[in-house]
Amino acid sequence: MNKSDLTKFIATRFDGVIVSGNAVATRIRREFIGVSPQQIRIAIESLSRMNPGSFGGSLRYETIAGVNCGIVNYNKSDDNGEKILWIHGGAFAFGSAKVYKAAAIYLAKTIGCEIVIPEYRLSPENVYPAAIDDIFSVYKDLIGSDGYIPVIGDSAGGNIATCLVQRCISEGVAVPSKLALMSPWIDLSKNSISNQRNQNDFSPFDQLDTVAFSRDYIGDVDDENPLVSPLYGSFAGFPETHVQASKAEFLSTDSKELIKALSKANVKLDIHWESKAMHGWQLLPDFLPEAKRSLKAVANFLNN
Repeated sequence: MNKSDLTKFIATRFDGVIVSGNAVATRIRREFIGVSPQQIRIAIESLSRMNPGSFGGSLRYETIAGVNCGIVNYNKSDDNGEKILWIHGGAFAFGSAKVYKAAAIYLAKTIGCEIVIPEYRLSPENVYPAAIDDIFSVYKDLIGSDGYIPVIGDSAGGNIATCLVQRCISEGVAVPSKLALMSPWIDLSKNSISNQRNQNDFSPFDQLDTVAFSRDYIGDVDDENPLVSPLYGSFAGFPETHVQASKAEFLSTDSKELIKALSKANVKLDIHWESKAMHGWQLLPDFLPEAKRSLKAVANFLNN
């Protein structure tokens, strides 16, 4: 199957609007045998043209610490030198700066700063610790010797963002000034509560998908190892953290368990729940009111 066939397939089934990488990847994987992750990524990125973001926003690329990074700003919002690191989601196998451009432009416009989206190495070609190594290198380069920047992570990117903070603490590196986690996937174990509940009415994936994608990412690491399932690690020393999720989505329990763990560690919390949003809804602020509302909650948290 070529890129054109995949693109037409996705477009006819998702109402002409680009949705989360998980949604597209899962549908293609189930309906087309033999489609490679590379083909799916190309198709998803091709469709990202349908979600370009607000006029005045831009995306350019820079290499930071050896990692290709998308740099998003709105009307030269980077002039003040402030930056936010956004670690994208996509089941560790999909996603890119191009796919996240619209949501990042919205934040750049709302907050007035530059958004850095590293294109870390993806699975299944690259297993743990490739992705976290890439993010850790970019993060250290951005903060320099004594800087502090906020970090955002969504879905699988929320996992990596949480692991990033735990690694910073263990290695004596300055933690982010603030941490925002959107529908974070922080328990990759096959026996996680989210997997046991298998609540998929408002999620484009189910237990079979999460087990498959997580195994592709973690390789030979035990699925309850805090290095890949940060819920089992320590949250002592975490910065002020914003957690948001949909009450109806598959990973809502991950967020609930994370909130419990952060509260137990006396981490200052800011929480935002949506009632019936589809996983990955934050990527569509120009189409969905819940996406605009949720990104505004992130912006308010970071600005305050």
